[in-house]
Amino acid sequence: MISMDRKIYWLSLFILPSVFLAVLIIYPFISLIDRFPGSLNTLLVFGNSISSQLASKAMYNSLLQGGLGAGFSFAAGVPLGISLGRYSYRYKRALRSMVILPFFLPSVVVVVAFESFFRMLYAIGIGHPLLAPFASGLGGITLINVFFNAPLVAFLVSIALERADRSVEESAKTLGAGTLRLFTSVWGRNGLLAGVTGALLAFLYSFAGFTAPLMIGGQGNYTFEVLIYTMVGLGNPSFAVALSVLQSVILIFPVMLYSFFWSKESRVTAGMPSATGEGRGIPYRASMAYIFIFIMAEFAVIAALVVSSVDYRWNWQISLNAYSQLFSNTVSSRLNYPALQPLINMLFYGVSATIIVTAIGMLWITGKRRLRIKPDSPADIFQFIPLVVPSVVMAFSVLLVAGDALPPSYTWILIILVQAAVGIPVVLRVISSGFMNIPDTMWEAASTLNGNAFFEIELPLAGTTLATALMFGFAISIGEFTATNFLSTYTSSIFVPLGIEIYQLQGLRLFSASYAAASVLLIFSVIFFYLIQVAGDRFIALR
Repeated sequence: MISMDRKIYWLSLFILPSVFLAVLIIYPFISLIDRFPGSLNTLLVFGNSISSQLASKAMYNSLLQGGLGAGFSFAAGVPLGISLGRYSYRYKRALRSMVILPFFLPSVVVVVAFESFFRMLYAIGIGHPLLAPFASGLGGITLINVFFNAPLVAFLVSIALERADRSVEESAKTLGAGTLRLFTSVWGRNGLLAGVTGALLAFLYSFAGFTAPLMIGGQGNYTFEVLIYTMVGLGNPSFAVALSVLQSVILIFPVMLYSFFWSKESRVTAGMPSATGEGRGIPYRASMAYIFIFIMAEFAVIAALVVSSVDYRWNWQISLNAYSQLFSNTVSSRLNYPALQPLINMLFYGVSATIIVTAIGMLWITGKRRLRIKPDSPADIFQFIPLVVPSVVMAFSVLLVAGDALPPSYTWILIILVQAAVGIPVVLRVISSGFMNIPDTMWEAASTLNGNAFFEIELPLAGTTLATALMFGFAISIGEFTATNFLSTYTSSIFVPLGIEIYQLQGLRLFSASYAAASVLLIFSVIFFYLIQVAGDRFIALR
């Protein structure tokens, strides 16, 4: 019989993420509302006031960008996920890694890469007037959102399809089920549910978009996040708080839908995996072609950024002047911080936030499994708070609450904690997926034999879960732009990471230096992504 002390200990592990988010996000957010009690009367009912018109436009833009991002990400990602999850290819894992890579790139890098890509097309004479709407404005924002989120949808769909049991499909074929029936009733249902889950995430990320609307959206495509950021900067926090409450209320519904569809996916499989062997049929060849085209499109955008960093004028003369300028005293003096400081900050923030969020996730899954709580418990809905509360207000509120106790020289602590909080919704889902199929009887047997169930049984059986969680955590950390931009520039420029430096260089019209900085950040992102992939292959050998 389990003692009460052990149950309390496991319960404390299970609620650790919720407590972390309550202290870091909920309490500061409520305190901010309390500090500006008249903020909720600012909007009233949408009327003819300037503030109401701004809020109405922000809501329209956010809903439109969220809907377009989700719809096109679903349309592009589901076929790609079926291609990856349904068939077996040579070097399949490498192909899937290349497909999912854009999701792990910092948002500011992708925006600058698209800027480089379109500039390249027109510089070499293959630009077309039909492409112009996608270089900026709503078209550019949508294209960037799809570039980010379609790989995520594809990744979720492919994993869901690989969990399916092919023996069930073979049995259905024996009973006369046709292709459509097999898709709707056997292998396709889980894939579509995963696609809808990914599309809802795409909606949340696109709705709360900040980097692309800020940098290429123009004056008429601002989202809630951009307007909140602007209002805080203009010294109108009451209006910013009102907007943040409105955005939070709107996002509660898609977050609940996301949790619902996630819970409907089948979790336990048996028998053979669903991926079929190599073939020569039309579906197989079409899927190969689609994967190839998708990866080539990703490569073209990324390559344009790298080429821009060594050939800014596109005269095909290779030069490292952009990198020399980036690390020159001239740029340092204009930005008021040492040349290498942003790179050091980025790595420090990324590693620290990743360790924190992954450690929280591992403790959480241990408590959850020991208490035998279902994989998708209603209690987990609290973990989606970072997707609901605007990042700007999250940073603003925690800065105000901690401002009295934390000197400005320690703002870097807040940056790390906020980045860790932003990673919780995704990292905990990754960890849950890796541990959910391990039978409870295994840790019970290990405990009976006085063994360490977590390190000796669960962690090795979870395979690449720890590596994947670290990968997601680091990618989210270095890609978090909104809150980091606010916190790192509000107190002292010495806290600016590399991603924020790129945005500042663009603002100073030091484009060649910004391309060099974006390329450096891209290279670090790809290297870390690769190392985590390699570590994942070897993780099962760790004890």
